Amino acid sequence: MDTEKASQIRSACAWAVVLTVLHFALGTRTHTVHGLHIVLAGLFLIPVITAAVAMERRGGLIAAACVSVLYLAHLFWSWRGSAMSNADQFAWPAVYLVVGLTTGQLVHSANFRKWQRDEVIRRAYEAEQRGRPQPHDPRTESTVS
Repeated sequence: MDTEKASQIRSACAWAVVLTVLHFALGTRTHTVHGLHIVLAGLFLIPVITAAVAMERRGGLIAAACVSVLYLAHLFWSWRGSAMSNADQFAWPAVYLVVGLTTGQLVHSANFRKWQRDEVIRRAYEAEQRGRPQPHDPRTESTVS
């Protein structure tokens, strides 16, 4: 793994840890705090997207699973007396999974297209080095003196 990907994975882990700590530290005392929990739940998308960018579908899926476990732990711990009072919160793990897989697929497609482009450039360079005209080259043996 190169240093950029390793840095992105460390960043995703740091985001997940900080957001989890904030979730548990806020508690569930007032309605204002509940609004902050909603914002924090949305911010859990940052480590999912970061990991998907670093490691494509696999990274998005792993990060979504980890973040989902952390978020569900918060839900079951902080809302243990009335877990279903905010049933919509249980949709977030599905959102994490969809975003992780979608972002991972988009990154995978982009990386494949970059590889295809680089492969065409490499082959064109090798052919040029061997002295053969390119298939798209308007020059042919009859026009080259």
